[in-house]
Amino acid sequence: MPDFDAIPPALPMRFTLRQVECFLAVAETGSFSSAAQSIRASDSAVADSITAMERSLGVELFRRQRSRGATLTSDGLTVLPFARRLAADGAELMTSVGHHANSIVGPVRIGITNTLASITLPHLIVEVEKRYPDIRIDYRIDDLTSLLVAADRAEVDLVVTFDLGMPPEYHRRSLGVTEAMIVLAEDHPLASRKRIALIEIADEPMILLDIVASRTYTLELMSSQGITPRVIHRTADYELCRSLVGRGVGYTLLMRRNVSTETWDGQRVVYVPIDPPPRPIDILVTWPRDPLPPRVNAVIDTAVDLGGEIGRIMGE
Repeated sequence: MPDFDAIPPALPMRFTLRQVECFLAVAETGSFSSAAQSIRASDSAVADSITAMERSLGVELFRRQRSRGATLTSDGLTVLPFARRLAADGAELMTSVGHHANSIVGPVRIGITNTLASITLPHLIVEVEKRYPDIRIDYRIDDLTSLLVAADRAEVDLVVTFDLGMPPEYHRRSLGVTEAMIVLAEDHPLASRKRIALIEIADEPMILLDIVASRTYTLELMSSQGITPRVIHRTADYELCRSLVGRGVGYTLLMRRNVSTETWDGQRVVYVPIDPPPRPIDILVTWPRDPLPPRVNAVIDTAVDLGGEIGRIMGE
C-alpha cells in the first residue's frame, strides 16, 4: 500500500478545463467573438472565463484592443504550451473511460519540413480521415529548427523530416529511405552519365537549397570530398532551385525523388547518382516525449503503413 500521508499535497487547481478551452480558442482565433463561435459559447462567457483564469494566475493573458482583437502577452505565450497539454490530456481522459474508451478522437498537430510536405501530407490526411474520422489533422510547414522548438513547446505532436540534424533523444520511426543526388539541366554534358563524382562538378556554379538541415548536409558532403562549392545562388524554395538548374544556371544536390523532371517554368532536369554513393537518409516521423495519446499513435502507425508509397515517390 502506498503511504498517502507521505505524498505532499498538490497545489489547488484554481482554474477549470473550460477556462483553458476558452483561453486556447481566443489564442487561436485572435478575438473573443470568434472564439465564442468556435466553441459554441457566448461572448460574455468566454470573456468571463478568461478574466477568471487571469485572476487565478495573477497575470494578464491577453492584450485587448478593439482594432486588433486579442493578442497574447508574454505571460500568455508562456501559458500557451501548458494549456495545450492540459486540453490534450483532458480530451484523452474523456476517451479513456466509459463508453468513450475505444474511440480515437481529437486533433493531431503535425510539423513537417518544406520539402516533404507535398510528398507525405496529402496521402496521410486522406488515409487518417478514412481510418479515424474523428481525428483532425492540423499541420505546420516550417524549417526543422522552428519545428523542434514547436515540438518542445507542445505546439506540435509530431515532426516529419529527414534524418538530418535530429536530436538523438527524440523518438523516431522510419517512413522510407532516400539519398542525395546531383541535379543537372537536361542538356548538361554530364546529364547522360550513370554516376558522377562530386569532384567532376566541383568548379561549376552551384545552386544551394538553403534550408538549415539540407545546407549543412550538402556542405559537409562536399567538404568530405575536399570540395568548397562555388555557390552563386541560395534559395529555400525547392522548385526555384530546380528551375535555376533547368535554365543551366548551375547544378544542385537534392534528395532523390521519383517525380516529374519538368520544372515549373517548362525546363527539364535530370537526377544523377553520386559516385561514391553518400549515406542513405531516413525520412522520419519523430516526437520528443512518451507516452503518446492513442490518437497520435494512430497517426504514426498510419504514416508508417504508408511508408511504401512514400518510398516509391522517393525512388526506393
